[in-house]
Amino acid sequence: MDFVTAFVLGVIQGVLEFLPVSSSGHLVILERLLGFNNTPVLPFHIFLHIGSVIAVLYTLRRDEIRLVSETGKMLLDCLRNMKEFLRSLRLGEDPDYVKVVRTNYRKLVVTLLEVSLPTALIGLLLRDAAAAASGSAMYTGIGLLLTGVVLLVASMLRPGNEMPRDIPGWKMLLIGTAQGISVLPGISRLGLTVSGGILCGLSKATAIRISFLMLVPAAVGALAGELFTGIPSGILSGDTVLICIIGMAASAAAGIFTMKRAVRFFRVRSMRGFAAYCFCAGTAAVLLGFFI
Repeated sequence: MDFVTAFVLGVIQGVLEFLPVSSSGHLVILERLLGFNNTPVLPFHIFLHIGSVIAVLYTLRRDEIRLVSETGKMLLDCLRNMKEFLRSLRLGEDPDYVKVVRTNYRKLVVTLLEVSLPTALIGLLLRDAAAAASGSAMYTGIGLLLTGVVLLVASMLRPGNEMPRDIPGWKMLLIGTAQGISVLPGISRLGLTVSGGILCGLSKATAIRISFLMLVPAAVGALAGELFTGIPSGILSGDTVLICIIGMAASAAAGIFTMKRAVRFFRVRSMRGFAAYCFCAGTAAVLLGFFI
């Protein structure tokens, strides 16, 4: 892989990660077309996803800082309640607890934890299947077709106006499950999570914002898992390191550009256009699978 190819693939990852059309699916197809069948691209993919995480952290930095701050305050409140419980036992008095989850941001912290649990579990269960299908244009095409079906169904639903604090925990678990399924090639993480959010009663804008925030713990967990399993020695050497950095930088820049426009774009555009695109791209990928 040369520097120009790394830059182009990084831009594609950065743009499509924040559109409901499966960035990983497009990367699989392009890499097959470019003849990377036998090229170890795992480190490159890791850096591309790091770029997407950087885009989220930068674009939603105010939300992220507030979430980290509120998480710390929640832990302090939990410690305070524990001390109050011990004090009440010692003195025989009724405990005076403080409510831990009492703001929208604190509820959002809990929500992100709720969706991360099924994401991690489903991701682990589907890990081997995803690895086996990751190089197949045909399986990727099937995933894109399924994404198209989900987007088409979501486009027929009327978005609600619920806030995350109003959504029952079991519904958030369903959204997390949808994100876990997106480990399969061609299945759009954004498409499934936004559709799941709309199905649960969230507005389209809120569902998109939640989906963007969900990417950080999911991506960090997935990357940690990949790094934990180990990267073959000798891969990250020579020009490969520079290629990965170029791809990461391109992914981050393209992601920042796309994210700043995505919510406004989704507000005025129907999901049906993306569904139609997934049907076309999926059909082309399935046909391509017969030849390469």
